[in-house]
Amino acid sequence: MSAVRQPTTKIAYNLRWTRSGVVWADYLLTGIDYGYRSKDDKKAARNLHRMLARALPGESLLRGVCASLNPLAVVERMERGIDLEAHPAWNAECDATVDTLSDIRPGQRLYWLSIPLTSGTWRDQAITGFKSAVEAGAEMLGVPAAAVPDAEVERRREQAERIVQAIPAQFAPTPATPAQMVWLWHHDLRRGLSLDTDLPDHSTTAQGTKSPASFTRARFDEGAQLDRPEEGWRSKVPTMETVLRVDTPWSLDPPQPSYQVFLCLSDLPSGGTLFPGSEFLSICDDMAGFDADWAMRLTVRSSEEVRAKNRRSLINLNEQFNQREGEMSHAGNHLAAVADDLAEYDAQLEADRMEVEVEWTTIFSVGAPSAKEARRAALDLQKEFEASNYSLVAPMGFQQELFWACVPGYPTPKICREFRQNTTSYHWSAYVPCVRNDLGDASGPLLAINISNARLGVVHHNVEGKAARDVSGSMAVTGNLGSGKSVLLKTVAANLIDRGGQAVVIDSTPLGEYEKWAKSITDATVVNVGEPDVSLDPLRMFVGDQRKAAEVAGSVLLPMMGLDPADDLGSALSQVLSADYRSEAGLDSLADVADHLAEPGCEIEGAKDLHRKLAVFMRDSSTDVLFRRDLPVLVPEAPAIVFRTHKLSLPTKDEMLSEHLFRRLSISTRVGHIMYQLLAELAREICFADPNRLAVLLCDEAHRFTSWQRGTMILAEFVRDGRKHGAAVLLGSQDPEADFGDETMRGLIPTRVVMRQTDERLARKCLRWLGAGDDPVLLKELMEQTSPANGVDGYVDPSRRGEGYMRDAMGNLGRIKALAPSTKARFDAVTTTPKERPGAVGRPSVLVTRS
Repeated sequence: MSAVRQPTTKIAYNLRWTRSGVVWADYLLTGIDYGYRSKDDKKAARNLHRMLARALPGESLLRGVCASLNPLAVVERMERGIDLEAHPAWNAECDATVDTLSDIRPGQRLYWLSIPLTSGTWRDQAITGFKSAVEAGAEMLGVPAAAVPDAEVERRREQAERIVQAIPAQFAPTPATPAQMVWLWHHDLRRGLSLDTDLPDHSTTAQGTKSPASFTRARFDEGAQLDRPEEGWRSKVPTMETVLRVDTPWSLDPPQPSYQVFLCLSDLPSGGTLFPGSEFLSICDDMAGFDADWAMRLTVRSSEEVRAKNRRSLINLNEQFNQREGEMSHAGNHLAAVADDLAEYDAQLEADRMEVEVEWTTIFSVGAPSAKEARRAALDLQKEFEASNYSLVAPMGFQQELFWACVPGYPTPKICREFRQNTTSYHWSAYVPCVRNDLGDASGPLLAINISNARLGVVHHNVEGKAARDVSGSMAVTGNLGSGKSVLLKTVAANLIDRGGQAVVIDSTPLGEYEKWAKSITDATVVNVGEPDVSLDPLRMFVGDQRKAAEVAGSVLLPMMGLDPADDLGSALSQVLSADYRSEAGLDSLADVADHLAEPGCEIEGAKDLHRKLAVFMRDSSTDVLFRRDLPVLVPEAPAIVFRTHKLSLPTKDEMLSEHLFRRLSISTRVGHIMYQLLAELAREICFADPNRLAVLLCDEAHRFTSWQRGTMILAEFVRDGRKHGAAVLLGSQDPEADFGDETMRGLIPTRVVMRQTDERLARKCLRWLGAGDDPVLLKELMEQTSPANGVDGYVDPSRRGEGYMRDAMGNLGRIKALAPSTKARFDAVTTTPKERPGAVGRPSVLVTRS
């Protein structure tokens, strides 16, 4: 039992001065996107790790730390940039999300690189050693440590900067702050207790800070001897437990002890490295129920240094061969095998003059509130590694040494030499230790939980933030019936409305699914195109822009009547709709235009023929929304505008592509098509009207727009230019190739979500559109293990609803579980459908189950 002190004595910027006299520089690294990436992308990630190994000078410590995400920190990202007092519904949703995240306990893996800086010449090393001894003596006498001179700090900063400049920029090495260094220490002391606070951000850097860091003093109990009974013979016998008990009895309000087990990687699979397939550190992220940290003690040597050592080894082997000359023994065969390995290793180093040797020791650590739980976690980790032919060993009596082996600033303990591995940077890079599978944005509404592995993460989808980064906020979702795509689309739109935005929705469902949703969350305006109580007459809607009013009206009436803009009747229509003519004639509506064309005194050539054609369509009830004067005009500023189109008949795709078939369409079908075009035009004008107010067009049945060229063009405008106008589009479909427009249109959609798809042909289409190729494993998982139904009545367990795959705006792919709103009112609004199974609606389940 001991109270070994933290090795760090002083901190300045990202530098730590240690009791051994060595100065260390600490950096946070960003993982390379991996997971569901293509083989070419994975090869690129491997090459980046090869360059990372070659950039490291001598010794270094690389850590992969499992950090719990503080629910309050996640919610703060949701609240960022929003006036909560002005948006109480969003404030309530954020408050409720804290409870949801507390149940899920999401987290993230942080990559921490610590590099000891050399002291230069032997004279510098002697001075450093002398200062270290003096400071140790002063500390024993209680004398405060002297501050580090500014010149020394700047020299060390420049030294560290020269090293980090050689690290590939894709790892984005960011200097750690003093607060982050203290956070890491507290994480190590409380491993397994779920007490992590959120990692302090980089704004906490205290420029020029040179005071000793506030590292909590801890007590280390090898084998948990303090847990022995107070009486009896067991109280005098060591426990022989392979566990380290860590507590902080000298701190105010100390937490319970943390029981930790440290395991070393002792054996690798025979046959060398296989890539992809050698990413053994990813096993830690697939462990459910507990977190596993890892640390690598690295020593990098140049090829010249290694070849010289190999030549000495070969000379020694030759001498041993000569001593055993004439003997046929197992020892001789072993010597021959060693000689072959050395010769092959030397050839690898000769083949690439830039190659280096990497000596590495890997340590895994798990923690729990009790020794029994910690041992169980360690055993589970060992079994999981054994299944992949890797061997982990927890050496008894060396648990404390291995704890310190994971702490930046502590010299490499001798126990690490017992488990060291030697290889080239090429082979080491096959382990790709610093990878990630993050999805989504840095802030904004919470869209889903990232379930790409057992280390659950959060997925934000920030439409406003994307516009600021010149990226489209548009999204498309595909999946079969009941897969959850409508719930996801309604959730995204509801979040946007609650944050002050606007949603324009096309509701083609006979029972008004989206009408009921919109009315339950906000003051919605509903326009039933078949039985209107609101007018969509462009001449009345765009009173402030008569030129725009004429353009929209002409784009509707010309194709409705089958007129060419360049022929006589088309020219006549353009004339009567022009702003100047209507102003002179006092025409304020389409009904006025129709009446004017029928007047005997109308001087427009062909007016009567034009009126006769127009009257044919005016008799159809679906055009009442255009020609009735008694209807109030639509107010386009409502937070939600729902166009109900269930009574409109639409032409087939073949009828749209064939001019002959299109001309033979019935009046009602032609009117239905034209009304959809009007809605598309109006949606664009409404959503693009105010760049300072985010607006989305939501169309759950995308084929109703993309089956005709003009509709595809308007949707493409949302994707291409919507960010300039504060607008985006949300699309839903069962077949992405058929319903999301042409290849260009499909490629323009940045954020893509694929939910359950049980039909193999459609599932293959979905994965190709997602960018995942034809991976047979992924195909089987999508069809059989994505929100699986019970096979009897199609019922999906609440804990499995909303599963799917996502490609975010940056091209990252991962597996997600979409989250419905956390407040009950909003949850009921997005999940209630007119024909829902009884009892299916309720408080959202936060249980996340991995397939």
